[in-house]
Amino acid sequence: MPYEIAFTKQIEVTYPEQYINECCVGGDIVADALLPALRDTYGELTADQEDWGWFLWFSRSGVNLAVDIFCDDPDAGSFRIHLTSRVRTMLFSTKVSDTPELEQLCRLVVSALAAWTGSQPTVTRLDAKYLPI
Repeated sequence: MPYEIAFTKQIEVTYPEQYINECCVGGDIVADALLPALRDTYGELTADQEDWGWFLWFSRSGVNLAVDIFCDDPDAGSFRIHLTSRVRTMLFSTKVSDTPELEQLCRLVVSALAAWTGSQPTVTRLDAKYLPI
């Protein structure tokens, strides 16, 4: 099942007009902090902004992995990240699933965030509907 990682870090935003919504503010800076570790481990990935935040998507061993970044409060530097793994079920459909790849991703992201922020983020396990377990 997915993970939610919460942390706080004051960031400096140079061009605030680039963000679609407030929940997107600074997500690119968070993504930039994670990209070196993610690329070293997973290689090519897709990164972009949506109206709900920023995403980093990639695959490992047939498992689709997602790092979705949301800003809760730009002034406080409060962020959340959802980590999700999906496996193919039939033809083109996938379902949220627990996988060893998700566990590895969680360890990697927590380590990278702790190094970047200087403190341990809060990790919460979520169900398939992204509600705390």
